[in-house]
Amino acid sequence: MIAKLDSSPLGISVRIARIDWAAMSQDEGRRLREFGLLEGCEVTPRHRGSIFSRDPLALTIGRMQVIIRARQAAAIEVEPAA
Repeated sequence: MIAKLDSSPLGISVRIARIDWAAMSQDEGRRLREFGLLEGCEVTPRHRGSIFSRDPLALTIGRMQVIIRARQAAAIEVEPAA
């Protein structure tokens, strides 16, 4: 089942199935690739901004925690991790 990263439940690992690189700028894409956000990568959404906003989204990638914008997370399709 494919879903968007921005709507994935917190604390549950998911695997990145597809990233719509065209939906973001070159700088945003480069930054996400530097963080290791690539197809096949396993990530865990940890927490979202505030009660009133879903922005930003904190993720765990391996032993690293990164923060991305909800708009960027909406361009990332995920599936359940095996």
